[in-house]
Amino acid sequence: MDRDEERAGRRERGREDLRENTEDREEYLRGREGLSEEELRVQRTEEELRAGTREREAGEVRVRKDVRTDREQVRVPTRHEEVSVERVPVEGREASEAEIGEDEVTMPVTEDEVVVEKRPVVKEEIRIRKDAVQDEEVVEEDVRREEIDVEDATATRGRREGETARTAQAERRAEEERPEREETGRDEGVLDKAKRKLQGQ
Repeated sequence: MDRDEERAGRRERGREDLRENTEDREEYLRGREGLSEEELRVQRTEEELRAGTREREAGEVRVRKDVRTDREQVRVPTRHEEVSVERVPVEGREASEAEIGEDEVTMPVTEDEVVVEKRPVVKEEIRIRKDAVQDEEVVEEDVRREEIDVEDATATRGRREGETARTAQAERRAEEERPEREETGRDEGVLDKAKRKLQGQ
């Protein structure tokens, strides 16, 4: 007996949970915006693809100087003095006041000496510059979107697919107004309709 009561209690709790879930779902679908119970709003969502850029390191430029030794030849013009000795015979003339004795005379002889000097000279400058180049890449990505199919299961049959409930209501109103137009032979305005209703016609 207790088991039957427990099972009945579980069934009742399940029904209450189902009712609460249904009410919560309907309240969610109405958007919690105070809409009337006759109006239902469903939001359709889709993903949009947005692409941006971020900076990353693509590599580096490395400049290194090495020392290489080459042998060069340079022609240098030089000058030197050469000594020539010439003996000229003189006829026996008497030397006046000449003394015979030892003597020594010197005459300097010069020549150019090649001097090599090395000094650093700037011959070239390497300039490395970064320029920003605008380019364009095509990226592809899958995006998802929701599609809404409205299935009208009301009493009105044979409607074309895709018509909304508002279109159906507009058609019903037009059907109701058509006999009035045919009776009067013209389209009545809102004021004319109100007058006829007040007169009981």
